[in-house]
Amino acid sequence: MIHKYPKDLVFELLALWRLLDNRGGKKYQRLPDIEVLEDLVSTCYQVSQMQEEARGLRFRLMLCEPEDIDEDGLGESNGLFTLLFNVPRPYNEYELLKLGPSIDYNNSMIGVKYSRQDGLQIWGLIHSGSRWMHIIHGGSKQATPLPKALGINVVGSGRLIVCRGLDILAQLSGGNIISPTVNVFQSVWMKQRFESARDTLFALHAENPRNVSNDWAQIDVSFISDLYLQFFKHVISTVRRSGHGGTIISIPGDMAECIANDNPYIDLKYRFAEDKKRNKLQDTVLQIMEVMAKHFGSLYGPDYVAGWKDYVSLQVDELTTLDERIFKFARFMARLTGVDGAVVTTENLELIGFGGIIQGTMEMGGTVALATDPEGVRRQVERVESVGTRHRSFYYLCHRLRNILGIVVSQDSKTRVVTWNKDMVTCWDVIPIDFT
Repeated sequence: MIHKYPKDLVFELLALWRLLDNRGGKKYQRLPDIEVLEDLVSTCYQVSQMQEEARGLRFRLMLCEPEDIDEDGLGESNGLFTLLFNVPRPYNEYELLKLGPSIDYNNSMIGVKYSRQDGLQIWGLIHSGSRWMHIIHGGSKQATPLPKALGINVVGSGRLIVCRGLDILAQLSGGNIISPTVNVFQSVWMKQRFESARDTLFALHAENPRNVSNDWAQIDVSFISDLYLQFFKHVISTVRRSGHGGTIISIPGDMAECIANDNPYIDLKYRFAEDKKRNKLQDTVLQIMEVMAKHFGSLYGPDYVAGWKDYVSLQVDELTTLDERIFKFARFMARLTGVDGAVVTTENLELIGFGGIIQGTMEMGGTVALATDPEGVRRQVERVESVGTRHRSFYYLCHRLRNILGIVVSQDSKTRVVTWNKDMVTCWDVIPIDFT
């Protein structure tokens, strides 16, 4: 394998930046000459492999002028502000090494500017807040707006992420450059898989007796998919950060009774009693739909179709409480993976139990398909020797029960979505950049 380095990342960045400009719409901030970009990226790369008093460095920086931050004044109410140094500091490894530990990666950035006369300089600090992390970790909070300027996130040794404002463009990690191209959660087949759960929610919402005058707004059919995507983001990121790994299995609703009792597939150590509380998430989503329908119906009438953007922008106490409940439940489900064995849910996220031990494992000589596009059209065959017991066990189960879906997170945070596709067990690698 030929490894990639900062210069390769710069070429990828330039290609992606031009591609976005060619699509039209709002123009993004212009990039400096390639030599300047190489200096900017290479310096970050070198610092990523250094330590300051035995501390590894994680920091973010943005190439922009101070006046570019909160240009329209909309960010100040969300805590966005800048602190300028009285005299700019030179942009080099030493300055980043000393500044890095003083920057909270989640909340602040280093401001860098460029001019032909003075070159690259550090002009101060940018406080952005932590809501930008919802892009990766899931959530409904609106991120603090940032200019469409070049950002570089240093996330580990030799690991850089380049951004355009809040949008992640590419990541250099382990000598590879990764772009967000294989987001399986946006695939057609994934959305079709959860259609029955969505249809059930809309049917229950339509039967809500509180809408006696039929003056509620409509709910966009894609809202449930958008909400569930954020839910799964949060589950996956919570398991990743646990350092333990885990498996979450989604089964069709008509299999729930079989799996909840003695069966030859999964031995569930902790089984939940069959009552309404097993399906707590469905109740919460229905309450959210009711609040949205009432609020936007009173504002815009019954023909208005409320969607994800409306949900994010609506600031009422009742919805805030329900939103917190959704993501608390995501963390609750994720933490159930802390017990050895799988968490088992239905497609409408009804919790069946956890601590599930799969009765078998795929032999070392077996093979699975690794998909390289969201729909699994392009794929390559790989031997199961490259993965651990957790993955091989689910591969075995998926081979026997071909209508199930699994999210498998290894101890080192590598994550795969696994299901039966066409003629064999098929996997999709899931990386944080895919969620953006």
